[in-house]
Amino acid sequence: MPGPVSAEKSSPNPSTFDLERFFDFAVDMLCIADQDGYFRRVNRSFERVLGYDQEELLAHPFLEFVHPDDRVETMAETKRLSSGQLSLAFENRYRAKDGSYRYFAWTCYPDPDTGLLYAVARDVTDDRLRESKVDGITGVATRHIWEAALMEELRRAARLRVALALGMFDVDHLRAYNEAAGHLEGDKRLKDIAGALNSNMRRSGDLVGRWEGGTFAILIGGAPDLRRATAHGDRLRLAVEALNISFAGPPGANRLTVSGGVVSRMPYRGDDPTDLVQAALRALANAKAAGRNRVLPAIA
Repeated sequence: MPGPVSAEKSSPNPSTFDLERFFDFAVDMLCIADQDGYFRRVNRSFERVLGYDQEELLAHPFLEFVHPDDRVETMAETKRLSSGQLSLAFENRYRAKDGSYRYFAWTCYPDPDTGLLYAVARDVTDDRLRESKVDGITGVATRHIWEAALMEELRRAARLRVALALGMFDVDHLRAYNEAAGHLEGDKRLKDIAGALNSNMRRSGDLVGRWEGGTFAILIGGAPDLRRATAHGDRLRLAVEALNISFAGPPGANRLTVSGGVVSRMPYRGDDPTDLVQAALRALANAKAAGRNRVLPAIA
């Protein structure tokens, strides 16, 4: 009969721990940064959340990824950390590769011997967007607020037996503009375009929301049929075209315009609003494929 297992045998051997795997597979974002403002190491969660590969994240000062409105506070927090103080509840926004911003909540521990900063970041974007009604870059409704308004309008339209119309609009050549002028200038142009769209929202029930990146969702009030809804969408397109935002790009791709897809249907109680959004997105894709800077109706 075997004897009792010794405490020595039952205890895990620290040398067998795979700390590299622990670092890379952690759900939270783990990183090591230096006081010169560069990441030294980032785990896979940084790549998953922001969309950049590791080389891109290590090649630039981390401040370049921070939202312009958050940079002063981030620099102050980094200076505080360099003095040896912990950071247990700091938040800022980081730019993802698709141009959107993610809200990060940080816990950071400075190493006074090496000057390195060991940090854990948690993506709290969904929580912050639920708390906010206005998109921080464009000044129009957040996606969460727009979707809530869509659900309310769908119930109202089903009850009154009237049409519900909406459009999905996407900025043409935004990526090329960002590459030519930088994301900060791109954010300013998004705000200009959102303002042009919003200034043409005059009916009860009209609402512009930022869907994601350079895509805007628009509720079109007044229960218009598809022809009138498409005509209204084209007026929005012309309002953006009138901004005349040009840049040093190749011919045909050197001006920011919008393409749009519009849908108008009479909903029934219990209908899924996602079906309307997807129909408008398909029409938007057709507008892009047809040459951009145009608005097309959804095909039933």
